[in-house]
Order: sequence, then C-alpha cells, then structure tokens
Amino acid sequence: MSAGSDGGGHASSARASRRKACDLCFKKKIKCDMVQPVCSNCILYKTDCRTSIIRRKGPGLGPKANNKAPHQPLAAHQPDKAPPSETRSSAPADSSTEDRLSRIEKQLQQIIEITKLSRTDTRLTPLNPDDDVSGSASNTSPEDVDSSTIDRTNGAETTSSVQCYSCPSDEFPLPPLEEAIPLVNHYFSIFNLVVPLFEQRAFMQLLSDFYQGGQSRTKAAWAAIQVVLSLGLRTATPEALQDGGGPDRFHRANLYLKNAQSVVSDLVTRDEDLLGIQVLLGIVILFQNSSDPKPASVVIGTAMRLAHRLQLHSEVATKHFTAEENLQRSRIFWIAYTFDKDISLRIKAPSIQSDADIDVSLPSLTVSDGIGLIWSQDGTSHFNYHRLRVDLAHIEGQIYDLLCSNRASRAPAEERKRRICRLQIQLNRWYERVPPAFQIDHAATKLAPTELTIVTKMHHAYLLATVMTHGLYSHNAEWLKMINSRNQGAIEDLAQAMDSCATKAQTPPFPGGWSRCVELSRGCMELFEKSTPTECLVWQCCCPHFSGLIVLLANMLIKPAHEYISLDQHLTTKAIQLFDRLLEFNPSESIQKIRAIVGGLYDRAFEEVGRVSAEKAEADAKAGFPSPGIGMFYDAASEEFFVEQLKSTQPDFAPGGFDPYAWERQGAASMDWGWGLDAVDETPP
Repeated sequence: MSAGSDGGGHASSARASRRKACDLCFKKKIKCDMVQPVCSNCILYKTDCRTSIIRRKGPGLGPKANNKAPHQPLAAHQPDKAPPSETRSSAPADSSTEDRLSRIEKQLQQIIEITKLSRTDTRLTPLNPDDDVSGSASNTSPEDVDSSTIDRTNGAETTSSVQCYSCPSDEFPLPPLEEAIPLVNHYFSIFNLVVPLFEQRAFMQLLSDFYQGGQSRTKAAWAAIQVVLSLGLRTATPEALQDGGGPDRFHRANLYLKNAQSVVSDLVTRDEDLLGIQVLLGIVILFQNSSDPKPASVVIGTAMRLAHRLQLHSEVATKHFTAEENLQRSRIFWIAYTFDKDISLRIKAPSIQSDADIDVSLPSLTVSDGIGLIWSQDGTSHFNYHRLRVDLAHIEGQIYDLLCSNRASRAPAEERKRRICRLQIQLNRWYERVPPAFQIDHAATKLAPTELTIVTKMHHAYLLATVMTHGLYSHNAEWLKMINSRNQGAIEDLAQAMDSCATKAQTPPFPGGWSRCVELSRGCMELFEKSTPTECLVWQCCCPHFSGLIVLLANMLIKPAHEYISLDQHLTTKAIQLFDRLLEFNPSESIQKIRAIVGGLYDRAFEEVGRVSAEKAEADAKAGFPSPGIGMFYDAASEEFFVEQLKSTQPDFAPGGFDPYAWERQGAASMDWGWGLDAVDETPP
C-alpha cells in the first residue's frame, strides 16, 4: 500500500468522524454523545433519535474538486467542508511519493487551522422562532461544545439558530429563556425562600445580562444558572410531580448538574465575589438529595475553605461591605455551616469549621424580608427555619466532637454518660423552640405539601442526632443482647455498617433515652409516610429513616405487646418496602447486605409479636391506630433524670490538657447560641 493511499485513508476517516452524530445534533451543530438508543440531546429536546446513513463522494470526484486545481488551497472559513484530497487517478504520473506526502501534510495542516478558526468564530445568530431548543445541556464544559451555526452548501452561507439569544454560539449552552424563567421563578418561590442561597434581584439581573450577551457571561455565572435550573427541577411540588415530565425532569436536572460540575475547577479559588461558593453549595444540595451523597462531603469541604478565603466567618471583614452585602454573606456562611456539620455527623468525619473560629453574628430570629421563614397553611403560625437549622447543626457538631471523634472514643464511661446527658438536654430545648404547629405530631395537618417536605427533612435530622447521641448500636444495648447467638454476628456487622462509632465501650441508651428514640422514630416515620415522596425527600431522609426502622423493630423484640404495636408493624412494613425500592436504584453490595440483616430482624420481630399476640388475645385487633404522640420529648421528669445524671458525674477526662467543656462554654458565650450552655448544670424551671 502506497503512502498516498494511506494518506487518503486518513482523510476519509477525518471526514467520517465529523458525521458521527445523530440527525438532530448534526442539524443543530451540537456535540452528540451517541448514547444508545437515545442520545442526551434528543432526550433534552424531546425528539426521536435517528442517524441517517449518508453516502459521501470519493475524494477528488465531486464537481467542486473537478473545477479546482489539484493544489488550490482551501478557504479559511469553511469548517464544515473537507479539503479535496489527491488520489492516484488525479495525481500526475511522475509525482513522487515524497510530493504526495508533502501535499497530504499540507492539507492536514489546513484542516487543523480551519478547526481552530471555527472554534473562535464570533458570528451572532438571530432568533429563529421555529426552533424549540436553544443548545445542549450535555455533560460537557463550555469549551468542549461544538455548536457552529454556519452551514455551507455550494459555497453559499446559510444561518441556523441554535441559541435563543444573541451571543457566541459555541460557548455556554443553555435552554431557551422562555423555558428557563419558569424554573428560576419556581426555585425562588419555593426553595430559596427557606434556604436563601441566592439574592433574587441580583440573580435575575445576572440571568438577563447573560442571555443578552453582556459582560457577565462568565463560567461562574453560567454554572450558577445551571445550578438554579437543576434545583428548580429537583424542587418538585405535587402538581409538578403529576405533569413535570417524569424521568425527563430528572435527566435534565442531572445534565444541568454535570454542566455546573464541569467548571468547578474554575470556582474553587474564585474570591472576587460570592458566585463561586454559591455554585459549590448548590452542588452540595443536589448531591445530598441524590442516591450517592458521598461527593457532597468532598464539595462541602471545598466550599468551607472558599468561605474562609472570603472571610465569611470573620466580623472584621464586614466593615468592607454594605449592610445588604453582609446580610447575603452571613446567610451563605450559615448555610455552609449547616451542611458542614450535618454531613460531618452523617459520614462520621470531622467538620471543617470550628465553632471557636467564628465571630460573626448568628442569623437573626426576626427578618424583615421573610426569607428563611416557614408558615403554617392557615397563615397563623411561622418559625425561622434558617435559624433553627443552624442551631441544630451546632448540636450535631457537638455530638461528633464529644461522642464520635477519635478523642471522644477514649473517654471513660462516666464521662460519656455526662456528655450524653448534656447533649440530650440541648436537643430537648431545641425541640421545645419549634412552634407546636411544626412539631412532629401536628406538622402533617398544619402545613402545605411543600413546607411539610422541608420540615420532615429537619425532623429526620433531629432523629439522626438523637439516635447518634444515645448509642443505639452499642454492643451493650439491651436490644442487641436479646438477639439469639445465631444472629449476633450479623447484627454486630449491621451495627458497624450503620455506625462506625459503635464500640464495646460505647454507652448503651439510658432507659429514658431509649424511650425517646422509639417515640421519635415512630413519629418521624409516620410523618414521612404523610409527606409527598419526592426523590429529594427519600434520599436525604433514608439514613435516619432506616435507623428509625431498626429502633422500632428492636422495640418490638423488647416489648412485643406495647400499645402501638399495630402502628409499628405498619410503619416497619412500609419502610422495608421503601428499602426494596431503593435497592432497585442503588443495588450496591453493602446495601444488599444491610437489607438482608434488617430483613432477618424484621422476621424475628414479627414472629415475637405473633407469639405474644397468640398468648394474649386481648392485645389482638384494635379499632384504629392511635397517634403516637411526641409529648415525652420534653417533660420535667425526663429532664430531671438527665440533670441528675449530669450532676452525679464529674468530668475527669482531659488528655493532653484538652478541656471540651471550657472550650464549649467559651464558644457558647461568644456566640450567644440562644440556649446558654452554662444553664445545663441547673435544673430547668
């Protein structure tokens, strides 16, 4: 085979590679991932995915090639047209191999130069009302998107619109403005009202400038829009669940998330404004509400480091900003703080932000713009969700530091008992500050579906904090001792899988603490069942929800004839069914192992209940399911128990001079957390 023949093969391959796209992507000049049976762009644009077979003419045989001299150079602005290649039939008979190789190399160099020119083409494209799409939201960075708008036929230029706004067509793909606006408005009217990540007026100005091709067309602005669009799609209302496009809605949300991820490397050091950290926190929220929350723990660490670069945690930095800017900076910092502490407790890893290194004020309990507030359905009651969530995050951080950290694992039993009492009192007082309409036993009847979903997530975080405080998976726990020896090893494996802090030295739940975990688990699982089962609710609550499942099953083994046994059987059955559905989406080996162990515990508990029920006929059928009630969450008797335990145990563990209580009091005094830790040693009124 001659060199000229080889060169012709390379040129033919180059021509074929530019046609490796479906009909839609080829027509719109956008990058096609060729996923079978339907590519990502065809799913996004809701069209059939077809790839036509196009017969190409051989090199040098077309009419244009016949009208040109063999060595005629290509036009500098014809990216869609391959240069005519020399064939043996058209080459002079006396051409040497070296001449042919030289011509081929020259033509290939021209192809490279044309490709570079096509990527830097800055032609503006007019709006085409016939197009229902505006670009690709595929998993690519802006630089990788090839969406040239120039199509030449017989040397004539024809324009085809692939953008809904006037801007360079090969930079930042976004949906049409008329499609983006409803999603943005939905996000700001639902989610951002409670978690104020963006300031609406500033974001809408950024959005307008971006679509108009203004100076704000940066990677950070593009990523911020992608994050808001994804959050808008993932923040579903019951109406949106019915006619929101089903799987297509999830697919588009994931595409927008991947687009935002593609420019994360440019955001991690962006300290000239807040867009970088806002995008990172948006990505954290999206990952936390997904089937794989592990990336959230990595991104939140990056976000907290960027918060430190921005001095969001420092009071000194507030002097350089206006009151409005400081308000937004404060909100962003406390959102980051909340996720940092919450994720830390969930994955049993240290948080990034130290409480001792914060000197900015806590979020105000009263706000003039209504941001961060959740209202009851009748409009008669409200509470500051943003502030209470920060307070709960503070307790979550203490739970890790005082009970789950490496240093805490070496604490003597009496010291751990004192810490548990101290933390439970804080949890009690936190729950007492939640207005009655938003507490577990009233929320389902007092709140609209969207607000109920948000409050349900908060109560599940409270459940997780309580279960982690009381050492549910301690090897000395009563429910573990009741498991027969055949299942003991499997249950210990479950304890280690569910809580890596479970050790033989861990303090088992106090009698009052166990009752508290049972009642809270029952209430949260019932509240979960009454909430709209959005994918965000399911994935974010699954960890505490399944901890509650184990609590109820264990309690059925301990007390198989208690008064709420029918309700507990119903709730645990529903939870097992949910577990099975989640396994279909995430069939990992570790989760399957946990499911098998929990299934065995489920069968054992129901067998015990059946045995006792057969012996005690009076405990059989009840007419209805009584309300579980959460009245014991804060009562004088249980509070006295914990306070007496706290007084009877003196702290005697301070390795290396570390005094957690001195640190705690100093931090609390400077922070003014609102429920003074110094009062813990006193009996509440």
